[in-house]
Amino acid sequence: MDSGAAIALSILSELGVDRIFIVSGTDYAQFVEERARGVGPEFVEVPHEITAVAAAIGYSFGGKLGVVALHTTPGTANGLGNIMNAYGSRIPLVVIAGRTPYLEEDGPAARNLRIHWTQEARDQGQIVRQWVKWDFEVRRASQVSTSVTRAVQLALSEPRGPVYLNFPREVTVEEAENRRIVMSPYEPGPDPAAIKKAQQMISEATNPVIITWRAGRREEWFNSLRNFAERAAIPVLNYVGEVVNYPSSGPMALDKFDISSADLLLVLENEVPWIPKKVKVRGRVIKVDVEPGHMEIPYYGFPCDLTVQSSLSSFLDSLSVQGDEERRARISQMKREQWKAKEDEINDLSRRKTIHPRYLSYHVGRLGLTVLNEYPLNPAYGVFDSFGSYLGRLSVGHLGYSLGAALGYTLATGRESVAVVGDGSFIFGVPEAFYYVAKQRPVLVVIFDNGGWLASAEAVEEVVPEGVAVAKRNFPGAELRRYDIGATVKAYGGHFRLIEDPSEVPELLNEGLNEVRKGRISVLQFVVEKTR
Repeated sequence: MDSGAAIALSILSELGVDRIFIVSGTDYAQFVEERARGVGPEFVEVPHEITAVAAAIGYSFGGKLGVVALHTTPGTANGLGNIMNAYGSRIPLVVIAGRTPYLEEDGPAARNLRIHWTQEARDQGQIVRQWVKWDFEVRRASQVSTSVTRAVQLALSEPRGPVYLNFPREVTVEEAENRRIVMSPYEPGPDPAAIKKAQQMISEATNPVIITWRAGRREEWFNSLRNFAERAAIPVLNYVGEVVNYPSSGPMALDKFDISSADLLLVLENEVPWIPKKVKVRGRVIKVDVEPGHMEIPYYGFPCDLTVQSSLSSFLDSLSVQGDEERRARISQMKREQWKAKEDEINDLSRRKTIHPRYLSYHVGRLGLTVLNEYPLNPAYGVFDSFGSYLGRLSVGHLGYSLGAALGYTLATGRESVAVVGDGSFIFGVPEAFYYVAKQRPVLVVIFDNGGWLASAEAVEEVVPEGVAVAKRNFPGAELRRYDIGATVKAYGGHFRLIEDPSEVPELLNEGLNEVRKGRISVLQFVVEKTR
């Protein structure tokens, strides 16, 4: 017989989990005891839930299942924003949370602090229910084996995403038999009739385009899309979207394409393929997704002539389409022109007196590191040719993920990474909690500091361009405010630089990377122009 905590930890180990990012509290006493005995995965102690969930996201992005342990209801509330990010972007996570003890007097696990009454929720799972695939409160130690196994199965099944398990303290100390049960992950496959119809529609198209966003979130999908696009001679928009979907240097990677002129749009793993008020689509649409209806989005009106629920590899590998050479040559010419225009632009930007965000994007994107980008870097100016070399702003847009995620990714893979943040998202990422953990496994941090809330300023100018706020420049982000926010890393023995001169960008990026290789966290704060 084993305690509920020992069963949970041992099952996670058996299912391949080797680390748990934990923000411990009174709910984890038995987990701590079992870990001290050598049971289960390594605990990575993190002093804030935003950073802990972000690190688990980066761990999953790095190819290992991210598991995070939060402290009851306050910890769940703190971690919710990044749980939302994982849900919207289909990143698998197992989120464990404690629950205040049930009992007031009986046994060692009973309530012994004021917060054990005041932290109790009427329905703890309701806090996260809109943003997880499944949630469950474990009520007996005999349920632990099945619950943990099912949690991992559901997190890894398509569409992937976070699941939530909460453990009352009584369950963690109660003993039960550790029963083994097998539950394999699953995913949908294409209907043969849909394959036949898609084959016909693609063969009839003369000006097709692929519009994706996260087709590259699995390596086999990345390879399938690359092979299909090049075989069928169909250009790929958002070749680097939320992830690297198709190599930047590939012949079908285009930055711009007039989708209103396309006679067929192949939408792959992309819930918002265009902005309807800005673009009018006239061609037919094939939508392929593991959950193409996006039932998590209440109001959704994108047209679709053929909807296919399928894993991307199963769909794309079933198509036998050969593109014509005239179209292939036309796309190649468009690509050459677009890349030439970008190179000319970078040459112009290098001669400015201030650092333009696209100029900084160009140099960060050529460091050869995996980029965890939260908003400011434009991936079209970098080179991202390999699977898993880029993760961008996550779908829901809760800021504060990339610091922790870069750390989690590096822990999972051993590869070098860079967290790219704006001045605001750097603050939202809880830098001190990040430093606390990253001191043992340093990463590079690049801040695009425009001194204000650019998104807020742009929204005011677009929605009410003739308004009083615009006329008086009276809105958040209108005036530059400069603080050396990155200098806080010095308190943790880290390296810091404030950079304003474009000519120093390449040299100081390399200096920061060398500091990381020496074992120090490096934070480079670049003062950039107030634009994208």
